[in-house]
Amino acid sequence: MGSDIIVNIEKEYAALSKKYKLPEFKEMDEELEVSSFDSEKFLLKSIIRKIAEKLEFYIDIIGSLVHPDGSSISSMYEIRFFSDNEKNEMYILFKKMMKCYRNAIGEILANDAKEQAQFLNSFFSEWTEMKKSLRQHISKMKESWEKESTIEEDLGYFG
Repeated sequence: MGSDIIVNIEKEYAALSKKYKLPEFKEMDEELEVSSFDSEKFLLKSIIRKIAEKLEFYIDIIGSLVHPDGSSISSMYEIRFFSDNEKNEMYILFKKMMKCYRNAIGEILANDAKEQAQFLNSFFSEWTEMKKSLRQHISKMKESWEKESTIEEDLGYFG
Protein backbone atom coordinates (compact mmCIF):
# COMPACT_ATOMS: atom_id res chain seq x y z
CA MET A 1 0.00 0.00 0.00
CA GLY A 2 2.82 2.43 0.88
CA SER A 3 4.37 2.23 -2.57
CA ASP A 4 0.97 2.98 -4.16
CA ILE A 5 0.81 6.23 -2.22
CA ILE A 6 4.34 7.16 -3.32
CA VAL A 7 3.43 6.43 -6.97
CA ASN A 8 0.29 8.57 -6.63
CA ILE A 9 2.25 11.39 -5.01
CA GLU A 10 4.83 11.30 -7.81
CA LYS A 11 2.09 11.27 -10.48
CA GLU A 12 0.30 14.20 -8.86
CA TYR A 13 3.57 16.09 -8.48
CA ALA A 14 4.48 15.41 -12.11
CA ALA A 15 1.13 16.87 -13.24
CA LEU A 16 1.59 19.94 -11.02
CA SER A 17 5.21 20.30 -12.12
CA LYS A 18 4.22 20.24 -15.77
CA LYS A 19 1.53 22.85 -15.17
CA TYR A 20 3.58 25.17 -12.91
CA LYS A 21 7.24 24.33 -13.74
CA LEU A 22 8.06 23.21 -10.19
CA PRO A 23 11.48 22.02 -8.99
CA GLU A 24 12.37 18.39 -9.72
CA PHE A 25 10.52 15.84 -7.58
CA LYS A 26 13.79 14.30 -6.38
CA GLU A 27 15.02 17.67 -5.09
CA MET A 28 11.67 18.39 -3.44
CA ASP A 29 11.62 14.93 -1.86
CA GLU A 30 15.20 15.21 -0.56
CA GLU A 31 14.47 18.54 1.11
CA LEU A 32 10.93 17.93 2.34
CA GLU A 33 10.40 14.15 2.33
CA VAL A 34 7.36 14.49 0.07
CA SER A 35 7.25 10.75 -0.59
CA SER A 36 6.53 10.21 3.11
CA PHE A 37 3.20 12.07 2.90
CA ASP A 38 0.05 10.05 3.62
CA SER A 39 -1.79 11.18 0.50
CA GLU A 40 -1.40 13.04 -2.77
CA LYS A 41 -4.50 15.14 -1.99
CA PHE A 42 -3.78 18.82 -1.46
CA LEU A 43 -0.16 18.16 -2.42
CA LEU A 44 0.92 21.77 -2.89
CA LYS A 45 -0.61 22.77 0.43
CA SER A 46 1.01 19.77 2.16
CA ILE A 47 4.41 20.70 0.75
CA ILE A 48 4.00 24.28 1.94
CA ARG A 49 2.98 23.04 5.40
CA LYS A 50 6.17 20.96 5.47
CA ILE A 51 8.17 24.06 4.47
CA ALA A 52 6.52 26.01 7.30
CA GLU A 53 7.43 23.26 9.81
CA LYS A 54 11.02 23.18 8.59
CA LEU A 55 11.34 26.96 8.73
CA GLU A 56 9.78 27.09 12.20
CA PHE A 57 12.37 24.59 13.47
CA TYR A 58 15.31 26.64 12.17
CA ILE A 59 13.74 29.96 13.17
CA ASP A 60 13.64 28.70 16.77
CA ILE A 61 17.32 27.74 16.66
CA ILE A 62 18.57 30.96 15.08
CA GLY A 63 16.08 33.10 17.03
CA SER A 64 17.47 31.78 20.29
CA LEU A 65 20.84 33.25 19.32
CA VAL A 66 19.56 36.46 17.70
CA HIS A 67 17.75 37.22 20.97
CA PRO A 68 19.12 34.91 23.66
CA ASP A 69 16.88 34.13 26.59
CA GLY A 70 18.83 34.71 29.79
CA SER A 71 17.38 31.52 31.22
CA SER A 72 18.79 29.43 28.36
CA ILE A 73 22.30 28.39 29.28
CA SER A 74 22.89 26.88 25.83
CA SER A 75 22.00 30.10 23.98
CA MET A 76 24.02 32.27 26.32
CA TYR A 77 26.99 29.93 26.00
CA GLU A 78 26.89 29.62 22.20
CA ILE A 79 26.38 33.31 21.43
CA ARG A 80 29.76 34.13 23.03
CA PHE A 81 31.51 32.47 20.09
CA PHE A 82 29.96 34.68 17.40
CA SER A 83 31.41 37.99 16.26
CA ASP A 84 29.19 41.06 15.90
CA ASN A 85 29.33 40.60 12.13
CA GLU A 86 28.20 36.96 12.44
CA LYS A 87 25.39 38.01 14.78
CA ASN A 88 24.25 40.53 12.18
CA GLU A 89 24.36 37.85 9.46
CA MET A 90 22.25 35.62 11.71
CA TYR A 91 19.71 38.39 12.15
CA ILE A 92 19.48 38.87 8.37
CA LEU A 93 18.99 35.11 7.96
CA PHE A 94 16.36 35.14 10.71
CA LYS A 95 14.44 37.88 8.88
CA LYS A 96 14.60 35.98 5.56
CA MET A 97 13.30 32.81 7.20
CA MET A 98 10.52 34.71 8.99
CA LYS A 99 9.46 36.32 5.70
CA CYS A 100 9.29 32.90 4.02
CA TYR A 101 7.48 31.43 7.02
CA ARG A 102 4.81 34.15 6.99
CA ASN A 103 4.47 33.82 3.22
CA ALA A 104 3.99 30.06 3.61
CA ILE A 105 1.22 30.57 6.14
CA GLY A 106 -0.41 33.10 3.83
CA GLU A 107 -0.28 30.68 0.90
CA ILE A 108 -1.88 27.92 2.95
CA LEU A 109 -4.70 30.30 3.84
CA ALA A 110 -5.07 31.69 0.30
CA ASN A 111 -5.62 28.20 -1.09
CA ASP A 112 -4.70 29.22 -4.65
CA ALA A 113 -2.71 26.55 -6.53
CA LYS A 114 -1.02 29.00 -8.91
CA GLU A 115 0.14 31.23 -6.04
CA GLN A 116 1.26 28.18 -4.04
CA ALA A 117 3.32 26.98 -6.99
CA GLN A 118 4.90 30.43 -7.34
CA PHE A 119 5.75 30.36 -3.64
CA LEU A 120 7.37 26.91 -3.99
CA ASN A 121 9.51 28.07 -6.87
CA SER A 122 10.66 31.24 -5.12
CA PHE A 123 11.24 29.37 -1.85
CA PHE A 124 13.48 26.81 -3.48
CA SER A 125 15.65 29.44 -5.09
CA GLU A 126 16.02 31.21 -1.71
CA TRP A 127 16.35 28.02 0.35
CA THR A 128 19.71 27.11 -1.16
CA GLU A 129 21.29 30.29 0.22
CA MET A 130 19.45 30.09 3.54
CA LYS A 131 20.53 26.48 3.99
CA LYS A 132 24.18 27.35 3.28
CA SER A 133 24.07 30.12 5.90
CA LEU A 134 22.27 27.88 8.40
CA ARG A 135 24.91 25.20 8.01
CA GLN A 136 27.67 27.72 8.77
CA HIS A 137 25.95 29.03 11.91
CA ILE A 138 25.00 25.59 13.18
CA SER A 139 28.53 24.36 12.59
CA LYS A 140 29.85 27.23 14.72
CA MET A 141 27.28 26.43 17.42
CA LYS A 142 28.43 22.82 17.43
CA GLU A 143 32.10 23.86 17.57
CA SER A 144 31.43 26.06 20.60
CA TRP A 145 30.74 22.91 22.62
CA GLU A 146 34.08 21.43 21.63
CA LYS A 147 35.98 24.29 23.30
CA GLU A 148 37.67 23.43 26.57
CA SER A 149 36.29 25.43 29.48
CA THR A 150 35.45 25.12 33.14
CA ILE A 151 32.16 25.63 34.93
CA GLU A 152 33.59 28.77 36.53
CA GLU A 153 34.44 30.22 33.11
CA ASP A 154 31.06 29.32 31.66
CA LEU A 155 28.78 30.08 34.57
CA GLY A 156 30.85 33.05 35.67
CA TYR A 157 29.93 34.64 32.36
CA PHE A 158 26.24 34.35 33.26
CA GLY A 159 26.58 35.46 36.85
